[in-house]
Amino acid sequence: MSSYFGIFKMNFKGELQYRTKAISGVATQVFWGLMYIYLYTAFMGGKIIEGFSLEQMKSYVWLGQGFLVIRFLDLPKNCAKEIESGNVCYKFVRPINLYNQWFAEHIGYKLSAMILRCIPLIIVAFILPPSLRLMLPASFTAFILFIFTILIGAIMSSSISMIIVFLTFKTLSAKGTASICNTVFGILGGMYIPLVFMPQAVQNILNYLPFRFIIDLPARIYIGNISPLDALPFIGISIAWIIVIIGFGKLLLSRAGKSATIQGG
Repeated sequence: MSSYFGIFKMNFKGELQYRTKAISGVATQVFWGLMYIYLYTAFMGGKIIEGFSLEQMKSYVWLGQGFLVIRFLDLPKNCAKEIESGNVCYKFVRPINLYNQWFAEHIGYKLSAMILRCIPLIIVAFILPPSLRLMLPASFTAFILFIFTILIGAIMSSSISMIIVFLTFKTLSAKGTASICNTVFGILGGMYIPLVFMPQAVQNILNYLPFRFIIDLPARIYIGNISPLDALPFIGISIAWIIVIIGFGKLLLSRAGKSATIQGG
């Protein structure tokens, strides 16, 4: 366990060095956040949709932009190159679990990148004019649950990303696989269209799928659209999904390692 924690800490500290990249990313996300706010403002027309007010919508957008890095599925650093080049064979002979190693690398990167980007963006969102700014949490309890569910969301994102690692073994194309998965995830997780804007029949299905637990649930807890008490069952479901996805991912990666063909051998 100490080995995996060391891998996590190394990747966490390593990503913190890329401050310039984070600042440029924040500038881009502020632009997209403003664009989404103006778009949804026109769409809502001052109405309340599914208990979702205009002020809540603005905060929902800023939280989505602030934690954008965990909404995207990708592979651990250098993982794609190692699989496509065949150098991954060296990892199979090491005395550590390959899934655990890649998962620790990925979650370390995700958390550090999330911290680098979310703090400056949230500060900017708080100092914008009242018609655009991020609102304070609905309550202290909502804020604590928001922090807890965001951490769950980061773990969920990494566990789903590990499924892409398995698919990369099969396709040898990380970019294509990740692009397809991100498109599907973006639709099902509320990245492109907030789930509250979708038909109720669709919401009844998507509300229980793992994708919405990455940012949709935490953001709606923060803005008060979902009360802390009503959120507890969904938190339990999200933890259950993480256990299932990690177990499934370990099984898939184990099989991929046994059947992998390295450079024709």
